[in-house]
Amino acid sequence: MKIKQDKSITEQHIKRYKAAKSKRTNWDEHWRDVARYVIPNKENVFDYKSRAKGDKKGLRLYDSSAAHFNELLASALHSMLTNPSVQWFELTTGNREIDKNPKVRDYLQKTVRRIHQILNNTNFQTEIHELYLDLGSFGTGAMLISEDDENIITFSSRPIYQFYIEENFKHEVDTFFIEMPMSARQLIQKYGEENLSDKFCKICKEKPDDTHNVIMMVTPNTDRDIKRKDSKGKIYSSLHIYEKEGLILKEGGFDEFPAVFPRWMKDSMEVYGRSPGMKALPEIKMINAMMRTIIRAAQKMVDPPLMIPDDSFMNFNTKPGGLNPYRSGTQDKVYPIEIRGQIGIGMEILRDTRERIKESYFIDQLQLREGPQMTATEVNARTDEHLRLLGPILGRLHFELLQPLIVRILGILKRKGELPDNPPQELQGQGIEVFYSSQIAKAQKMSEGNNWNRFLSSVAPLAEFDPSVMDNLDLDGVVAYLADIYGSPQDTMKEPKEVKKIRQAREQQQQEMQQAQMDQAQADTMDTTASAVSKV
Repeated sequence: MKIKQDKSITEQHIKRYKAAKSKRTNWDEHWRDVARYVIPNKENVFDYKSRAKGDKKGLRLYDSSAAHFNELLASALHSMLTNPSVQWFELTTGNREIDKNPKVRDYLQKTVRRIHQILNNTNFQTEIHELYLDLGSFGTGAMLISEDDENIITFSSRPIYQFYIEENFKHEVDTFFIEMPMSARQLIQKYGEENLSDKFCKICKEKPDDTHNVIMMVTPNTDRDIKRKDSKGKIYSSLHIYEKEGLILKEGGFDEFPAVFPRWMKDSMEVYGRSPGMKALPEIKMINAMMRTIIRAAQKMVDPPLMIPDDSFMNFNTKPGGLNPYRSGTQDKVYPIEIRGQIGIGMEILRDTRERIKESYFIDQLQLREGPQMTATEVNARTDEHLRLLGPILGRLHFELLQPLIVRILGILKRKGELPDNPPQELQGQGIEVFYSSQIAKAQKMSEGNNWNRFLSSVAPLAEFDPSVMDNLDLDGVVAYLADIYGSPQDTMKEPKEVKKIRQAREQQQQEMQQAQMDQAQADTMDTTASAVSKV
C-alpha cells in the first residue's frame, strides 16, 4: 500500500533524528575507547560501514582483564536476574485478599509459566546476554521486542552505534531512533517498490548489494484517537524513514513501548548511562601500557641486545636480539648488554591495578573469596550479603529492563490469544503488577526472614515456661509471610479452606480417639466392678 507523503512532516522527523544524533557526539569517542579495551569484538562501533567483515580485532590489546571481568559480570547478571532455569518473577494484583483466591492464584501461576515458556523457547536468552555485555561496557543497552507470526515474540539486541534515545520529563526513555542498514534488495523486499521513486528502484536493481540506511522512529502518539483500532489509536507511533530520499516507508504504532533501554547508572542531566568499564577506563589503559612495557622488558632479558666489534660507531639498538657495533680492538668479542630492569615491581603494580579493575566490576560481590573452610550456612550468609550489596545498583534494571519487558510480553500474548483461557471474574478491572523472585530479589528479602527467625528463637524458650505466650502470634500468618520472603512457590502452599478441613478432620479424629479411650476406660471399670461383685 502506497503511503501518502508529506515532505514538511518528514523533514521535521529527520531534523529531530539529526538533533538526537548530534547530542550523542561527546559519547562517541568515549565509547570508542571502551570498545577498544573492554569489548574488542565490538571495536568497529562507528566505522562498521568501512571495515571488512571478519577482520581481526583487539590487535592493540595487551591485557584482556577488563574484557574478562565484563564477561563475568554479564554472566552473573544473566544468572541472577533472568536465569532460564529459575522462575524469576511472579504476578500479583497488588491486593493480598484477591491474590489468596484459589482461582486467581491458579490463573496468575499459569500466566507466569506461559511467559517463562515463551522466554525459554525464543532467542531471548542469547539476546539478553548481549545486552548485559553492553551494560557492563557502554553503560546503555538496547533490545527490541517484536511480535512474530512464527515465534510469537522475537528479541533483538541492538549495538550502541545504531540507536539514539530521548527522555520525557520523568527521565524515562520514551523516544528512540534506530538505524537499520539494509541492502537495496532487502529494502525493496520489505517496503515495496510503490513507496520508492522509480529512479531509486532502478539504482537498487542495478546495485542490489549496496547498503542504505533506514531510520526507525518510535515516539509517544500525541495525536492519538482512542476510538480507532489502527496505528492512529496506538499509544506510541512508529515511522520507518529513508533518510537519503526523505521518504516515509512504513507507518505503524504500538500499544506498549516496543523496546527496553536500561542504563547501568546515569547522571540526572544525561540521557545515556555510565558503566563499570567507563569508571575503570584509566586503570584499563594503564594496565595495557604497563603490560606492553613488561613484555618488552622480559623479551630483552630472554633475548638481550648484543654488542659486536666494528670499526665505527652506529645507532644504539635496544630491541630484543638487537645488534650494537662497538669499536674493534678493545675486546673483539660478542657479549650481551646487561639488563637491570625490575620486572617484579612492574608485576606487583600490575596486580594492584588489575585488582582495582576487578573491584569496579563488582567481581568480589559476585564470587566468594578464598578463605578457611566454611559451613553451608556461612556460605549462604556470605552469598546473600554480597547480593544485597548489589541490590541498589541493580534496582535500576528492575525498573528500566525487567518491568517494561514483562509488560510488553503480556500485551503481545494477550493480543495473540496466548494467555490462559477463562480468567476468573475477580480479575476483571484489576491491574496486574510484577514482582521479582530472582536470586537478588530473594537475597534482599532474606534479612527480614533472618530477623523473624531470631525473633522466634527468642520466643521459643519463653513458650516452654508458659505455652500461652504463643497465643500472641498468628502462626498461620507467620508461615505465609516466611514463605513469601524465602520465595516458596505459591502452589506448594495449601489453601486456607483446605487447611481448615484438615484441622477439623484432625480434631474430629482426636475427639473420636478420646471418646474411644473413655469408653474403654468405662468398660474396664465395669469389668472390674463385676469381677469384684462375683467374688463376694
